[in-house]
Amino acid sequence: MPTNLLIVDDNEEHLDLMFEILKEENRYALFRAVSGEEALEVVADKDIQIVILDVVMPGMDGYEVCRQIRKQYRLKPIQIVMISGFNHKNDLDELLELGADDFISKPITALELQARLKAALIRLRDQTKVMGVLRERTQPEGKNFSTLVAENIQLRQEYQKVRRINEELQANCHQLEQLASLDTLSGLLNRRTLFKRIEIEIERTTRLDWPLTGIMIDIDHFKRVNDNFGHQCGDIVIQEIGAKLTKSLRKYDYAGRYGGEEFFVVFSNTMAGTAQSIAERFRLEMQETRFNCGDEQFNVTVSIGVSQYIPGESPGRWISRADGAMYQAKQRGRNQVVIS
Repeated sequence: MPTNLLIVDDNEEHLDLMFEILKEENRYALFRAVSGEEALEVVADKDIQIVILDVVMPGMDGYEVCRQIRKQYRLKPIQIVMISGFNHKNDLDELLELGADDFISKPITALELQARLKAALIRLRDQTKVMGVLRERTQPEGKNFSTLVAENIQLRQEYQKVRRINEELQANCHQLEQLASLDTLSGLLNRRTLFKRIEIEIERTTRLDWPLTGIMIDIDHFKRVNDNFGHQCGDIVIQEIGAKLTKSLRKYDYAGRYGGEEFFVVFSNTMAGTAQSIAERFRLEMQETRFNCGDEQFNVTVSIGVSQYIPGESPGRWISRADGAMYQAKQRGRNQVVIS
């Protein structure tokens, strides 16, 4: 038997479009309504099983229609698919709280409409089976089936609320963890998190027997930047370095702020020669970057030391070798890359 499907939209063009998409599918008996009031009349008269319901309508809007259907037909597994131009999570949460089963975003496409309705058919079939089983189990024992279903609906609503609260808590915890692990100025890992990551990468490279290389970056004459242009301009330089490093790194590389104007980058599964080439590109990019701070314009350069991890050495020793190579770069005139 075809499934009775009601499409509710005050826009006749939208109604015609959806009818055209669905009329050739033999699985639906199609009905239409152009207002919320008319929709409730059709639901009552035609034993509607699926409702496609526009949210924004004059008079009785989609929110109220959804609320009325859920209130009047609590014992029927009517599927309500909302049509909405909203994409904010709070708007979608409100639709679900009212009893909507799914939603379709505007503009409507044939593929999405057909897919959402197929999903609605599956839910309709499954919920019909569940209600049939509940009737069989409760009626012989004299239990009130209506009360049982009402309690089940309430439990489902409470579960959805708890699930959303848990999702928000998890998101907030993740955000707090991110904030606790990052340097607020550069956006890179802070020193504590950087050292934890270094220990993890050393353990991994030892276990997998692949190369690990680090580079130490230091801003040349950074004190002059602060003295000549002010600490705010110095902060802009640090922020820009953090942004450039974040943009250029692979997803399995890590960069952190090691000190005031020093940065350490960990390149996983990377030989020193490859890291040197990456460092050289970064050095040239910084050399060509023009900073604007108020009415002032200036350039900065960086000196970089590269060191490949030697199996068995301590994290401190590895970092120290990169630091030593960086100081060699400064002694040789700055604005260059040196391998340990």
